[in-house]
Amino acid sequence: MTPMTEIYRLWVGNWFAGGDEPETYIEGCEMAPEWLAEDTDGFRAFRDELAAHIRDSSDRSLPGNEPQWVNDEWLRNLYYDLFGPEPPPEDPYPVPAEDWSQRRWTPYMLYGVGRSEELLSDSARAWLAARGLTINDVNKGSHRRAEPDDYQERLERLTREGARPSHPDEPWHAELA
Repeated sequence: MTPMTEIYRLWVGNWFAGGDEPETYIEGCEMAPEWLAEDTDGFRAFRDELAAHIRDSSDRSLPGNEPQWVNDEWLRNLYYDLFGPEPPPEDPYPVPAEDWSQRRWTPYMLYGVGRSEELLSDSARAWLAARGLTINDVNKGSHRRAEPDDYQERLERLTREGARPSHPDEPWHAELA
């Protein structure tokens, strides 16, 4: 099982947990290349753990009773916003590259890019360029895809294998808890 480390909790909680004010998320996305280059406060370990949680469906960062698939898709958006267009290593359901910005939006696209070329910051321009996008490419589609047909079976298998914890809203929870 991919343990949730203190480094991971701190990065998600301090920068990327969402909330009503997106400024911290935007700033974090814009600082990510520098943090990665300097490995600020274990940022590379955070990146690797984020990829592992996506691979194993082992993090439920979103508040409330969101299904695991919604959490996984949110983590994919976060990974894209921070690290660019390459999918996380071993992602079982990678987002097709052509879907980013056209059919798929992320929090940074929504709050950091906006709609106007005139209001686009230098940081947002750099973020777009690093992903091969312009403001004209950003089309607010959806922030997640439909759950794949085999997803629930995969979750159950990963849970039985010990790669992820069981959650109370999953049908196999009582048996495996």
